Amino acid sequence: MRGFHIWQHFIDAMEILRALFSLATSSRKESINLQNVGSQARLAVLQIATSNTALFMTTLGLDILTPPTLEHRKAVMQIVAFLIKKRPLVLQPNIPKLMEAVVRSLDPNVTTHREAVIDTVTEIISYVVKTFLAVDFYMGTQRLAVGGSDGAVVMYDLKTAIRLYVLEGHKKAISACSFSPDGRRLLTLSIEENVALVWKVGSSFASFFNPGAPPRQGRSDSQPFKTIDFNVGEA
Repeated sequence: MRGFHIWQHFIDAMEILRALFSLATSSRKESINLQNVGSQARLAVLQIATSNTALFMTTLGLDILTPPTLEHRKAVMQIVAFLIKKRPLVLQPNIPKLMEAVVRSLDPNVTTHREAVIDTVTEIISYVVKTFLAVDFYMGTQRLAVGGSDGAVVMYDLKTAIRLYVLEGHKKAISACSFSPDGRRLLTLSIEENVALVWKVGSSFASFFNPGAPPRQGRSDSQPFKTIDFNVGEA
């Protein structure tokens, strides 16, 4: 949208963006062409996401968590999936906040909304895990680990749509994280500090009483099970 960075200050930019969300997802894919309104709206959304990421992410987060209608939430979720495929670098700094909102949209206490977005959320999580190394998902326990630039790794339970706990062993940005094949361990890596940490993240009752066990729900007082220092060196 040409000139948006200038005239956004004289209009309700959030409402314009919300209208674009609806237009961008209302047209059938098979009818997209150069004159199609949906196609033009998607292009405008991409431009705004790039030029004013703060406005875009604020609107996106609000509309995922407190949408005016269920249809609007579905439209916003489709926009997220679209952006992850088309402009992943725009979303990268905001992945932790975005995933928090996406997970909370699965609240099992609001069955109608959960059922309406579950397919799109599954698609979003799949794209995010494939695109961003600092995010991983373990199907068996429905756990989602999201690493951030502050060094923290947030563990979510998708069955209950809650934040289980936060792992805070790193001091710098998380470069990657990965569950073990059995889902009982999580490896987190920070290239900036040359450290890899191994965490016990098993969900059994006994695991909470072993050294290196994950913190109790809602807390962040865990210590890693193992610390591995490394040196990448210079090319």
